[in-house]
Formats: sequence, C-alpha cells, structure tokens
Amino acid sequence: MVTRNEEWFTDNDIPDPDKKDLPIPCGWRMLVRPAGVIKKTKGGIILTDKNLEEQQYLNSKGRVIAMGNECYNNREENWCKINDTIVYSRYAGSKIDIKGVKMILLNDDEVLAVLPNPDAITQNL
Repeated sequence: MVTRNEEWFTDNDIPDPDKKDLPIPCGWRMLVRPAGVIKKTKGGIILTDKNLEEQQYLNSKGRVIAMGNECYNNREENWCKINDTIVYSRYAGSKIDIKGVKMILLNDDEVLAVLPNPDAITQNL
C-alpha cells in the first residue's frame, strides 16, 4: 500500500506498538508518533478528506516515544523528553510503519517547539 505524506498519521485510538517492537533510535535521533486528526466535529459532522489533509498539513505535532543516547548531549538542557508533545516541520524525519502505526524518526535539532498544552494548537473546523 502506498501512503502519501499528507496521510502520515495513525488514529489516536490505536495503541502504540509493544515496546519490544519499537526501533531503538541511534545517536541524536528520536522516535515520534504523529498526532491523529479530528475526523468528526463535536456536533457529529464527518469531515471531508480535504479537511483531514489540511489538518495534517497545519498540525505537524507528535508525541516523543523514544530518544537516542546522544540526544541533546551537546546542550546543557534537553529541549524535550519522552512523552512530550512536540512540533516539527512537515517534511522532517524518516517515516516508518511499525505494525500499522506510523512513526517518524527525527533528529533532535528538528524539534521546533514543545507543547506544554497539546490542545493549544487547534484546527478551525
């Protein structure tokens, strides 16, 4: 199955793969699970494919799953840690699929921001 970049996310209700199945990031890389998109409004309206693509384009955020042993070793303080929600560039990293769950391997310097409140970044529906 071919997956386009704009569709590179897995629904949030699908659990993470078992820890034993996750790749161990090497060096300064980190494993990130991109956030899923909202498929239905609070009022129950099912959103179009175009809106789903726009959400993914505008919201390149994800949760840090694992970090390599050299992440931020040249800095006094880490920018993020495991389980933080981060913002990254749309085309950053290498995309991989682990047992049906899409993940991204990012370099530690590709993190643009840490979101203390992940719901702060919203999509106007």
